[in-house]
This record gives sequence, C-alpha cells and structure tokens, in this order.
Amino acid sequence: MNLFDLIKATITCGGSAFVIYNWPAIGTYLLIGLLTLLWLSYAYRTVAKLRRR
Repeated sequence: MNLFDLIKATITCGGSAFVIYNWPAIGTYLLIGLLTLLWLSYAYRTVAKLRRR
C-alpha cells in the first residue's frame, strides 16, 4: 500500500462514516447497495472463472 492508497482509503472511510452518522437512513441504503454490488461482482467473477475451466 502506498501513500496515495492510504489517502484514498482514509477519505472514503471518513466520507462514508460522515454520511452514515448524519443521515442514517440514506447511509444504510447506500451501504447495503454498495455491499450488494460488491457481492454481485465477486459472484460474477467466480461464475466466469468456473465456466472457463
């Protein structure tokens, strides 16, 4: 991890914490949506990898 990655992670975590703390309903929906997209991307990669075999 270089300094630029550390700065990006700090800003992302700080921004998400700010949104979730100030607007809990919106933050919850955004967090659930983000985790769903992340899960779907991993599932898609896994299925694509299994099909290549």
